Amino acid sequence: MEHHQHFLRHEKKYLIGFIVAFFLINSIVLATSVLMEQKAAGNWPAPFALWEPFVWEISSSLMIVALIPFVAWVIDSDKFSWVNLWSNLLNFVLWSVLFSAIHVIGMVAMRELVYWLMGSDYRFGSWSVGFVYEYRKDAISFFLLLIIIQGYRSIVLRLRGEASLVQQGEDDPQRSDRILVKKLGTEFIIKLDDIQWVESAGNYVNLHLGDRVYPVRNTMAKFMNEMNERDFARTHRSYGVSLDFVQAIEAPPGQSGEVLLKNGRRLPLSKRYNADLRTKLSV
Repeated sequence: MEHHQHFLRHEKKYLIGFIVAFFLINSIVLATSVLMEQKAAGNWPAPFALWEPFVWEISSSLMIVALIPFVAWVIDSDKFSWVNLWSNLLNFVLWSVLFSAIHVIGMVAMRELVYWLMGSDYRFGSWSVGFVYEYRKDAISFFLLLIIIQGYRSIVLRLRGEASLVQQGEDDPQRSDRILVKKLGTEFIIKLDDIQWVESAGNYVNLHLGDRVYPVRNTMAKFMNEMNERDFARTHRSYGVSLDFVQAIEAPPGQSGEVLLKNGRRLPLSKRYNADLRTKLSV
């Protein structure tokens, strides 16, 4: 249990460490493979310095790692959904092109710097041909990062504990403002008024009560419908908020923006739910 708690306290560091280690090992393997292929083909000494393949591969990996926040932003954006992935295919292609463009520009800049420091000259070649060649690999890397980050988040949720609603009897009116959830083999009574905000996570809805998170097996639409008589509102396809914890709306009427909570948390506000949120807050 102590190991789980330590992991959950430093989950982002573990994620970054895993991705850095993965791409670093992959870079070393690819670089040594290039040297081995040259030797096997009889091109030895190689037509390039021994350090060059390592610069090529490590510069590429470093840029991919640097783009992790961008990929995480894509997953959390209003336009991305695993459920409607095919309908958002055009967005995926555009994001992957942007991902590749940043990757290639940063990668080439690092290589040119290292080559300059080594007293040599790096030539990327034709940008049109080179970009198409790199994009084929970058599209795969982009999609791989999407899977790794989303899968990692699912693992964290499982370690936090899978919760499920326990139905209360109809003859128990005192419990109407509470729900009973199971987490890590323990039952917790949660006051609905303590729920600050909620987010969709696949087949789960994460209930956020300060620093505590309770994943409940439910859909966002069904959960918000069940909470319709309470002071809750959708702010986004994947987010909902308790009106009691809203401090400010940072978006023009009818436009996308953010909702600022009293605890400093910011939630995305899509223009689809902007008017409804304002109406409920004004009641």
